[in-house]
Amino acid sequence: MKHKSLKKQVFARFALIGVLMLVLATTVATAVFAPRELQATITDSENNNREIIKQLENLLKMTDSYIENLALSVSHNAEIQNYFDHPDSVTQNIATLALNNLTSYEGVVRAVAMEISDVPSLDSLNRICGEDRELLESDWYRGIEKDRFNRTVSPVYQVQINSVNYYTVAYVRTFYQNNRWCTFVVFLSLNDIIYDSTLIGGSNADCFALRNKDRSIFYSVGNEKYLPLLSEPDSINKEERMRSAGGVLSTVNSANNVWSVVSFVSNKTILKMLVPYIMAILAAIAVCLLLTLVAVSKSIETMLKPIIRLSQVMDHAAKGNLDSNVDVDRDDEIGLLETSYNKMIDDLRHSIRVIAEKEKKAQQAKFSLLVSQIDPHFICNTINSINYLARRGRCEDIVKVNTALTAIIRDRLRMNDIQVTDTIEEEMGVIGQYLTIEKFMYGGDLEVVWDVDDELKQQMIPKNMIQPLVENALFHGLIDEETGQLSGRLTIKISRTEDGIDLCVMDNGLGMDEERLQNVLRESRTPDERGNKIGLSNIRKRLYYFFGNDDAMSIASEPNKGTAITLHLPANPEI
Repeated sequence: MKHKSLKKQVFARFALIGVLMLVLATTVATAVFAPRELQATITDSENNNREIIKQLENLLKMTDSYIENLALSVSHNAEIQNYFDHPDSVTQNIATLALNNLTSYEGVVRAVAMEISDVPSLDSLNRICGEDRELLESDWYRGIEKDRFNRTVSPVYQVQINSVNYYTVAYVRTFYQNNRWCTFVVFLSLNDIIYDSTLIGGSNADCFALRNKDRSIFYSVGNEKYLPLLSEPDSINKEERMRSAGGVLSTVNSANNVWSVVSFVSNKTILKMLVPYIMAILAAIAVCLLLTLVAVSKSIETMLKPIIRLSQVMDHAAKGNLDSNVDVDRDDEIGLLETSYNKMIDDLRHSIRVIAEKEKKAQQAKFSLLVSQIDPHFICNTINSINYLARRGRCEDIVKVNTALTAIIRDRLRMNDIQVTDTIEEEMGVIGQYLTIEKFMYGGDLEVVWDVDDELKQQMIPKNMIQPLVENALFHGLIDEETGQLSGRLTIKISRTEDGIDLCVMDNGLGMDEERLQNVLRESRTPDERGNKIGLSNIRKRLYYFFGNDDAMSIASEPNKGTAITLHLPANPEI
């Protein structure tokens, strides 16, 4: 394994501290400057919106003066007054030309129209279009026509003249002159004001909009996803709207409430405005950190020399030289490290002795396994069964029994490879072969039920743990004392628990009363006599060798209901 330089690690820590300081500085700078930038954004947005409203109000003042001068000129114009006195097509044409001559088309005035009651209206001909005429026929216009001495502004609408789009608003005012009421309509182009508004209001805002009196938006610039926010009524709580949208909302209404200007600046945009301040702070901190690192690098090298020497001694120990203790000659943290190293070496020597003891116990477990190999009586009885089948000419049955015996013997011979564990699937195969032989030897209607999850079949367990339990169930619970045959149900269940695996062998045979059960439990803790079948004591010992616990076996039984023996195998990563 390649060793990392301690010096490089220390400098890396300095770099990490520097990064953390930069992050902290960024956080502090944001916390300090964000409120200021937020207030500045609110102030700028309101000032920009007021400037736009001021231009719109100046437009209305100019138009009001313009329409007064126009009304005065009309009142002294003989051709127009003659048309109102004698309305017909000839006088209308003459009056239209006269009105056209009186109309100035410079600046924002696009067209002019006028009318009196019961007389067809006049217009200035130039630049008046169908949308303007529709406005003069609308319910809105007819409604305000009855309101004398009134100044009214229409909603903004768009018209197209010679491929040019005009944002248009109609300014309406009624005068009483020459003993009759006369209504003047001036159609104003807002294109210049909208252009200026885009430069003023849309420079920093994420979205900027101009609204009519009914709060409908007739012009907007920016991200359209904020338009629903800008079109909401002003009666809705402004703070709540800003909080939900995440930004600054500014609204300014005109004095007569004809128009309003609304803009929105998101928090993200405000944070972008903070970037220059934050970058300047980060640059200053980075320079300070670099100068500090250069200044302390020499001191770090001096402090690291004893640690480097200690690491060399530890490297010798890692290569097998466990006698390489360190002479402790310091009383600081490095001295404590040297003391800890010496203690570690002592503990390591002790651990080696403990491991040697465990190896000895493992060899004892192997020996126990070798002793628990297949019973010679079982082999003898199996061969007699094969002879019996041969005399009766049952060749296929001979093959089955012989194959099963061969598989069991082959499994036991694997002990020569010091294989003391096996998969559950392998153990199931061996038990299957064992049951095949027993069924041929004793006959009967034995039913075998396996209850094993597929995910457990590759799990390693101590070898030859299940077969002795099956053997006990057959010969102490399921064999009929009168006929000598095997009858009943044998259930083998293997399941995972929170802390290991449970192996359970159950039968529905003779069972035991409480006195007999206690005797069996006592016998399971005493050594098996030489020549007996593999007993419960042997199993309990091997459980102890593997897991250090001889209480991993439990037995439950009732007379005439059967017996269940359960082995709990704790989770052991070494298996």
